[in-house]
Amino acid sequence: MSGLAIVTGGARGIGEAIVRALLEQGVVERVAVFDLAAGSLAAFGAFPATPIYACDVTDEASVRAAYAAVGEVPTVLVNNAGGGRLDRVADGAEGENDAFDPFGSAESFREMVDLNLTSAHVVTRVIGPELVAGSAICNTASIAGLMPNSLFSYGAAKAGLIHWTKAMAKALAPTSIRVNAVAPGIIRTQLWEAMQPSQDAYDVMIKEIMPMQQDQTPENIADAVAFLCSDRASQITGEVIRIDGGLTLR
Repeated sequence: MSGLAIVTGGARGIGEAIVRALLEQGVVERVAVFDLAAGSLAAFGAFPATPIYACDVTDEASVRAAYAAVGEVPTVLVNNAGGGRLDRVADGAEGENDAFDPFGSAESFREMVDLNLTSAHVVTRVIGPELVAGSAICNTASIAGLMPNSLFSYGAAKAGLIHWTKAMAKALAPTSIRVNAVAPGIIRTQLWEAMQPSQDAYDVMIKEIMPMQQDQTPENIADAVAFLCSDRASQITGEVIRIDGGLTLR
């Protein structure tokens, strides 16, 4: 496969690792990133800098404007944007944060679902009808959508994303467009740094809960995304690959 990939939420973290993997592994020749602020990602080796198009992935008009600015139909679409109120724990934002409250506000629940589920539909609704046979869509879900946990609205949104992935895979299979997802485990992001500031305590926790006794990295997730979007996975659709060190086996 060659051509262009569009990656939402690709300016940092897992998204930036996905951009790098798609390019370095030869899945595509170019990548366009949809993120909140316009700019560019630094060049990766022999590849030119990757443009970032300012885009609110929950707003269809914003997505259409960003897509029009790209001016090219991609062969790969990665719906990676997500997070929301979880990030506010790390950023120290003031105000209500009830992501961990089973009786949290309807407003925060809707916000989490919009960013982690509805956004994938919005972006795919805009770009999907123009995808050609052989194209691939990959969604970033989470093991939070596969097992009960205290991230109530986030887990519900990711569970919905997993169901939507499978439903879309079935619907688009006759057009030879594949739809898959990845489900990351635990990565020491800003969220985990806020919840468990001590690296030593974090390492102990990982050894206690992870069958493989290691956490995951953005690169681990990106490698799986690159595989699912490549010709190597040409007969794989409707799958959710867990990159979790065996955590969900428990």
